[in-house]
Amino acid sequence: MWVFRGLIFVVLLFVLVIFFVSNSGQAVDLNFFGHQFLQVSFYWVVAACFILGFATSFVLAALREFRFQRTISKLKKTLALKDKEIHNLRTLPLSRESASDQTALERKADGGD
Repeated sequence: MWVFRGLIFVVLLFVLVIFFVSNSGQAVDLNFFGHQFLQVSFYWVVAACFILGFATSFVLAALREFRFQRTISKLKKTLALKDKEIHNLRTLPLSRESASDQTALERKADGGD
């Protein structure tokens, strides 16, 4: 599988290099929030857009991952509390049965049965 992904990466990189070389003579004028940039090479515009898009998606993915990790840690704490509660309930003596057993033993000792 890693070979297939590596091959796709190399092909995309090759296509990107061909794209940059074929458009190396192209220049564009940019008007970006009131600032004018004249005769900017086309491949710099494409590279800047790619980097901005990558950075934006990376930040959003990191925020999502941190939120998931926080949720997982909260769920682990809740699970630990539930496990502790179950353990405590399993080791808790049964009070009704022990009280009725004790009453029955007292009756037998008194000669009631």
